[in-house]
Amino acid sequence: MHFPALLGRKQRLLAGVVGIGLGFGGPFLLSVALVASSGDPSLLILPLPFLGALWMIQGLAPSGYTLEEGGLRLERRWARRLIPYDRITGCDREPRPIGGLLAAGFNGLFGSHGPRWNPRSGWHYLAITNTDDLVFLHTRGGLVVLSPSRPDEFVTALLAEIPAKPASWPTRSS
Repeated sequence: MHFPALLGRKQRLLAGVVGIGLGFGGPFLLSVALVASSGDPSLLILPLPFLGALWMIQGLAPSGYTLEEGGLRLERRWARRLIPYDRITGCDREPRPIGGLLAAGFNGLFGSHGPRWNPRSGWHYLAITNTDDLVFLHTRGGLVVLSPSRPDEFVTALLAEIPAKPASWPTRSS
């Protein structure tokens, strides 16, 4: 079952205005002005590095979450990641602080992804595209924050896939 990761309103504005408008439009207009003033057509390649950076950022941004036979797949255009069901100990939608210091991923244009540390919630991994529909996965490796469309349906489907917890110590059967 697939749940797309849709950009929130703030993230769409940020991606459209800042990312595409300023990140590509500004260098493009500057290159046109430089070509017009100097007559050197080689200056038209000026926006290409900016366009390449935008392409790389969107390729690493979360695009969805798929419940597969073997686990939960964090979908991206590149570098997909599988979290086996037996590594997931639970999930909830209880609001808690996310993001914070020591960010080792990208924030902004097409979502947020990568490890973060927050004094109140500790270490966690973000793979989100909006901040409204958050789902918090409790895994053996720590907290993973996702933002699937239809989050309540996602939680119900995921909880049905997670194996029941074994007893913490052997029990005696009579």
